[in-house]
Amino acid sequence: INEPEVGGHWERSIGLHRTSDSYVVQSSATKQDAVLWFGPASALSTIYVPFVVDMEIPSSYKSGIQEVFSRSSAFWASCVIQNIANLKWKPMMDIVQTVQQTLERDSIQLVTELVTTNSQDLESRLTANAAH
Repeated sequence: INEPEVGGHWERSIGLHRTSDSYVVQSSATKQDAVLWFGPASALSTIYVPFVVDMEIPSSYKSGIQEVFSRSSAFWASCVIQNIANLKWKPMMDIVQTVQQTLERDSIQLVTELVTTNSQDLESRLTANAAH
């Protein structure tokens, strides 16, 4: 193929509407401090939820495929929010981002408490937090 070579690298945004999931890994020397922050859809409309090693994964994060809509799937909940937000982008994304920030701030607080206290009760609270 006679295509010119392009130097450098191409960036790929995680905020694309077709992004199926995104995550941030917070690694640590101890398994208790390691956290996977999982977003079940595009970063624009997802809520990053913390999962720690050995915690029970809520059923809403165990299901969800693009071919089959499900009201019990965290993936589809995020996709529906983004589709609705696309109708009136600016006012809707202000609301979405406010909710994202509130829920993610609460999750950060739970993870901080878990790391500093190593409490089993906090692990069950993280599981309950992820289920919302």
